[in-house]
Amino acid sequence: MKQIFLMIAALLPAMALASEDTRQFVKMSPEARAELRIEMLDFQTSLHLIIGALSEQKFAEAADIAEKQMGISAMGRHRTAPANARPGMFMPNEMHAIARGMHVSASDFAKTAKGGDTAKALTTLQAVTGACVTCHRSYRTQ
Repeated sequence: MKQIFLMIAALLPAMALASEDTRQFVKMSPEARAELRIEMLDFQTSLHLIIGALSEQKFAEAADIAEKQMGISAMGRHRTAPANARPGMFMPNEMHAIARGMHVSASDFAKTAKGGDTAKALTTLQAVTGACVTCHRSYRTQ
């Protein structure tokens, strides 16, 4: 029992280091952070609806959601907000590039989904979710 305790005690510092968040911190105003959070939750909901539409072979619906809610058509959502409420104003260039890439990927998915091929649609949807994963694995705002 004492050996197990000593092993656990020896591993605790390494476990603490392993749980350290190494993502780049992006400092934003509280207003911009709140807007970004709302947008991310909206994207999450859109992805859920897109996957549901695909599962029912409703390709036009999936395409419409993707383009209007996440695609190039959805860019500039914060354009008319005060500067302190625009998340893009605080993003490093690389983070902004990932976000733009996600919008382009969503539009690409929309075009592909209209073709009615589930496998192709899912393949292009991976680029959208890949952008989400890349950004969330690389950056944090709190």
